[in-house]
Amino acid sequence: MKKILLVLILFIATNSFAILTTNPDSIRGSLRPERLCFDVTSYDLSINIDPEKKMISGQNDIYFTVLENSKTIQIDLFRHFTVESIYLYAPIDSSGVEEEFPVEFKKIEDALFISFLDTIREGLSYRLKIAYSGYPNVAKKAPWDGGFVWDKDSMDRHFCGVACEGWGASSWWPCKDHLYDEPDSMKLTFFVPEGYQCISNGQLTDASQIKLNNKTYEKYSWKVTYPINTYNVSFYLGSYEKIQGWYVSGNDSLKTEFYALDYNIDKAKSQFQQVNPMLKIYEDLFGKYPFWDDGFKLVEAPYLGMEHQSAIAYGNQYKKGYLGYHPEGIEFDYIIIHESGHEYWGNSVSMEDLADMWIHEGFCTYTEVLYTEKMYGYEASINYLRSQRRMKNDKPIIGEYGINEEGSGDMYCKGSWMLHTVRNFLDNDSLWFATLKEFHMYFELSNTNTEEVLKWFEIKLGNDVKNLMIRYLYQADIPVLQYEKKKFLWFKRVNYKWKAETQNFNLPIRVNDEIIKPTNEWQKIKLKNFKKLRKQFDWKFALYDIEQLSKED
Repeated sequence: MKKILLVLILFIATNSFAILTTNPDSIRGSLRPERLCFDVTSYDLSINIDPEKKMISGQNDIYFTVLENSKTIQIDLFRHFTVESIYLYAPIDSSGVEEEFPVEFKKIEDALFISFLDTIREGLSYRLKIAYSGYPNVAKKAPWDGGFVWDKDSMDRHFCGVACEGWGASSWWPCKDHLYDEPDSMKLTFFVPEGYQCISNGQLTDASQIKLNNKTYEKYSWKVTYPINTYNVSFYLGSYEKIQGWYVSGNDSLKTEFYALDYNIDKAKSQFQQVNPMLKIYEDLFGKYPFWDDGFKLVEAPYLGMEHQSAIAYGNQYKKGYLGYHPEGIEFDYIIIHESGHEYWGNSVSMEDLADMWIHEGFCTYTEVLYTEKMYGYEASINYLRSQRRMKNDKPIIGEYGINEEGSGDMYCKGSWMLHTVRNFLDNDSLWFATLKEFHMYFELSNTNTEEVLKWFEIKLGNDVKNLMIRYLYQADIPVLQYEKKKFLWFKRVNYKWKAETQNFNLPIRVNDEIIKPTNEWQKIKLKNFKKLRKQFDWKFALYDIEQLSKED
């Protein structure tokens, strides 16, 4: 069981639906009593996918343990789906025999509030079976706009998938759609048209044909044996060929696979060569690949990419960089490197609320920098960081909690630069890299939040590091170093200080060969050369901007 927020909330469980708000963001994003009263341990999802009708139908068995007595729970499913039936199953004895109970439910926005005839009891485990059908939302531009992609490959064959981060797994299957509660494991079964394959998360347990209503279907069953974010559950329907390899670490071997459209298999073999060196770098940096028993898969997708756990979506068209764009001399496949980094940051170490998405994206974007350093050298990584110096500074990178809202898109690059800044503040690479690895291993396969992350870094690296991170996380702009030039007879002086809104911020700055330690008070430094002074402030080691207050030479 992933770490559950054991929040003590006083509430009365009644037959009525005591809904505090009908705001859909609050219903999705908040931890109301109807969610906190139970912990999902496993899902068993079975779906029929009809790409001709662009329709799905199926059922989900939700296994859960009651944390607090209740008569109502919340399960999430987008409102346009038809709910055909819901039944509760309670164990009669330890033999596994269950008794079936009818339930009542009410749809409110994109949620089902399910009411039981009798109270479900703390400490007991139950199974909820939901049968449903409908037409899932079609993504306008996956993966940024969530939903299904009903596409065709270049040979006019069905090529389909789904990406739903932020949009929510409940956009296509019923679940407890909140990030704080992940199932310990999951089974997935897909029925797809004859002649097609369906690739999904985890281990393949069955691939067979079955006849239903005089029609032949391909049946694919998969098993996930680790905790998984609900938005990471996915599938890929297409005409695939598989490349298989192995990554060896000590006495252990990790199965690696690339499912590519059959006519792209030679291109895939070339790109697949990047996987083993990457896995070695990531293991050295952060520890062993977190989902070892479920294997590592890349799967060609009808959209750019997504970090679906143990089944990473790949749609970079077998090009270098990001669809062919990359800093000079740095030619790795961005989707392979970035999305695989999410196996550590996002899939293993996971946020509890969408507001803390920076934990996924900041650390993962910084992982690209470290990969570049290990593959191409430190100067190349600095060049790569320069390409990440694109920020809007429009709002904080932490969103508002409880309403399913992420922070600024700056979480990618600003998060990466923040971590690079911490590294240089410490000026101790042995300590920094040991801390990164320990951080992942401490929170591995669990959920966390910004407060816990800051506390952890404070304990390991000190209060100055915590304050430095707070500055980048909670303010929209980056720190600004103000300066003014002064001439006095035969010498030249520069006065400098942090702009007023930067408080409790201890960050040394390199100016030529000297180190200055700005505060909110004016300080001064003597310089021999005023020419091109802005370029004398070294930007390579920290994220900040500079502002000249006077034009005096």
